Amino acid sequence: MEDQRLKPSGYQPTVSVVMRSYNDYSVIRSTLDIIQRQTYRNFELWNFDSSSTDGTFKIIQEFNDPKRIRQNDSASYNPGSILNEAVQTVGGDVVVFINSDATPESEEWLEKLIDPLADPNVGAVYGRQTARPDCRALFVKDTERAFGDGREAANWVHFFSMANSAARRDVLERFPFETKVQYSEDIEWSYRLRRAGLEIRYVAVAAATHSHNYTLLQSYKRHCGEGKAEAWIFREGEINTSLLRYALLPFGMEVLRDLQWALSKGSIDAALHTIPLRAVQKWGRWRGVREGQKVYGLV
Repeated sequence: MEDQRLKPSGYQPTVSVVMRSYNDYSVIRSTLDIIQRQTYRNFELWNFDSSSTDGTFKIIQEFNDPKRIRQNDSASYNPGSILNEAVQTVGGDVVVFINSDATPESEEWLEKLIDPLADPNVGAVYGRQTARPDCRALFVKDTERAFGDGREAANWVHFFSMANSAARRDVLERFPFETKVQYSEDIEWSYRLRRAGLEIRYVAVAAATHSHNYTLLQSYKRHCGEGKAEAWIFREGEINTSLLRYALLPFGMEVLRDLQWALSKGSIDAALHTIPLRAVQKWGRWRGVREGQKVYGLV
């Protein structure tokens, strides 16, 4: 972008905003529009679209120069490979990753997100995510629990989300993304950074609206994939993968939290949705971690 209105002072790196997309016609225009209006101007946008068929690509072409648009085959999509390709393609000192369905909530989003990267001890940052207005009750709860003020996730073994995140180029070149996993590539990558002594910073003020209303089948598939990835990510025994500790106890605890939340919000949908949703999530995750242990030769 040619407009050079930078922040008046402070951290002012060149930034490449990498946006991945796939069939996000209903939301991508609003995401592209708010990015175009960011107060931090020393950036260029790069689009990596997975052969969208719903009109998403035409909207991208309205907003971006063809020289900064790439397409890949959704049938053979591997997140780590695409992210590595993006890092090798773009030229910014800082690379920001934003999903096309993660819509920044302010014109100051970009400057707030990248600001902590001025500290060389910070390896990566990720911003808050909030649920869309049409989001089902329990997915609203899950989004707020994972993000919110950050205190809940701080107690987990590890948490990160690439959908609204950034890192310096030197870190990305030192730590390329893993291509062995099809899910949770962001967890795997940021966990390696943390183990190498770099700080992962949560930036609650850099919020983006992002949520999904998964069906039970979609929830099962996603959690199965994440479980398989966790077998590799936490292969040194950081988590207990027994059926009791990995699936059954988490199922019971999550249902109890859901029912308490449903009561506090007066949500009948949450109360009725909890048992089927948590059952397919925990069973899918258990099946996934067992499959992963076999695939990666960990059992």
